Amino acid sequence: MEAAARLHPAHLDWIRQLIAGRDWTWVTGNHDPAPTGLGGEAADAVACANVTFRHIAQGGTGPEISGHYHPKACLRMRGRAVSRRCFLRDASRMILPAYGTYTGGLHSHEPALTRLMAPNARAILAGSPMVEIPMPR
Repeated sequence: MEAAARLHPAHLDWIRQLIAGRDWTWVTGNHDPAPTGLGGEAADAVACANVTFRHIAQGGTGPEISGHYHPKACLRMRGRAVSRRCFLRDASRMILPAYGTYTGGLHSHEPALTRLMAPNARAILAGSPMVEIPMPR
């Protein structure tokens, strides 16, 4: 089922209001085709100023913001291990976490992420409070 069909009518209306009168591009991904009936265009990547927005990060391509990997990181807080979804960032890249119920997550120490991120990369753990730490490797 297409994602737009699962949205509450009030949320669909809100999205349509956001899109109305604007140039709008949906960045598609391997599990995320462009929604139909909402307007806008679809693309694999979108460049805005000098930053590229894409679904899957590509190493060595310059500043980019992406998703796909659904990063999470683990740290010890008050004597116990805590795993949280997180943003990963370095000087040229940010990988966004997923907030869906069924999206799982890839630990920041996995090779797919350590190969992409610079040695001084940081993890920003979502939640309350948000916590920024060196990216666990």
